[in-house]
Amino acid sequence: CLVIGAGPCGLRTAIELGFLGAKAIIVEKRDTFSRNNVLHLWPYTIQDLRNLGAKKIYGKFCAGAIDHISIRQLQLVLLKIALILGIEIHLNVEFRGLLPPRGQKNPSPGWRAEINPPNSKMTQFEFDVVIGADGRRNTLE
Repeated sequence: CLVIGAGPCGLRTAIELGFLGAKAIIVEKRDTFSRNNVLHLWPYTIQDLRNLGAKKIYGKFCAGAIDHISIRQLQLVLLKIALILGIEIHLNVEFRGLLPPRGQKNPSPGWRAEINPPNSKMTQFEFDVVIGADGRRNTLE
């Protein structure tokens, strides 16, 4: 499975795919997690993150009555969980589009990602599921 975007939704989606036994690969066009906007966390979101082990990874997570976290810190927590699950994350790789399967006698999923930089090893992977989690300027058509 290819997940486009390593924001909180893309990372959490990849984590769930990992729990379900799928091989998930994330591509993120940014090279750092630099979004410092603060998010309010709803109670069920806090519980979900606690169940994932966020408190063990980030000791200050929802300490006391604090129910907010920066997007960057949330991404770092989810990134650590994703890496523990064996999810591949490719930073500084931009998804440009999908390339259909090459002519084959036996049909297989075979969809590939057109990405930038074009010499990335990501061009060799074939996917049967692609999930766009890259925000409102979604590149998946």
